[in-house]
Amino acid sequence: MLKKTILLCVWLLLNSLSCLAQINATSMETDIPLHYVLRENKDKQASAPLLILLHGHGSHEHDLFSWHSQIPETWIVVSVRAPYKLQQGSYRWYEVMMVQNKITINTEEEVKSRKLILQLLDEIKKKYQVNSRKIIVAGFSQGANMAATVSLTSPEKIAGFAVFSGRFVNEIKPYISTSDSLHSLKCFLAHGNKDQMLPISYADENRQALQRLGISVTYAEDAVGHSITSKQLEAFVKWLNQW
Repeated sequence: MLKKTILLCVWLLLNSLSCLAQINATSMETDIPLHYVLRENKDKQASAPLLILLHGHGSHEHDLFSWHSQIPETWIVVSVRAPYKLQQGSYRWYEVMMVQNKITINTEEEVKSRKLILQLLDEIKKKYQVNSRKIIVAGFSQGANMAATVSLTSPEKIAGFAVFSGRFVNEIKPYISTSDSLHSLKCFLAHGNKDQMLPISYADENRQALQRLGISVTYAEDAVGHSITSKQLEAFVKWLNQW
C-alpha cells in the first residue's frame, strides 16, 4: 500500500516537471474554453479523419503535438491543453488523490474536462471538413484516461481511442454508455512493462475491463517505463492506417 502511495507521488512530481519544449503549430486557437494546436490535413477540401491528442498530468498541448509529423497527412491533428493550470506551461485534466491507499480522482473536474473536450470536438467539426466516422481520441497517462472516458461515455461521437500508459478509471462506470455504439469502439492500448508510476498490472486491468464491455483492443507492450517509445508510436500509426 505504501508503495502505491510513493509511486503516485513520484508520478505527479515527474509529470509536473515534464519537458516544455515548444513545437511550432499550424495554428493556435483560443476561441473556445480549451486551447489547442492544430495541423490541417493536406487536402483541406476533403473530408478528413480527425485525431485528438490529450497530454498527461503536468504537461501541455505542445507535448504530444510532436507526433503530427508521423501521422498521415490525410488526418487533421489537434492537440489540446487541459483546463486546470498547475503553473506556467503545466496543466491537468483533474485532481488525483490517494484515499485509503487507492488512486481517486476529482470526479467533478473530470466531468467538466470531458464536457469541454466534447464541446471542442463539435467546434472542430463545424470549422473543418471532418469525417465523423473516423474520429480518434488518444492520450498519455492522465490524458489516456480522459481519452477513454470521453469515448466510453459518448461512443456515438468517437470511432476509437488510444491509451498510452493509462488505467481504467472506475469512477466513470456509472457514466459509461449503454448504446450499441459502445460495442463499435476500437481501442489501441500501449504500456511499458517497466512502468513504476502505473505498473503493468494497470494495463492488464484496463484491457480486461474494456474487453468485458465488448470493445476490440489492440495491445502493444514494450520494455520501458512511464513513457512512449518509437515502437509504440509506430504500432499506433499502423493501427490508425487501418481506418
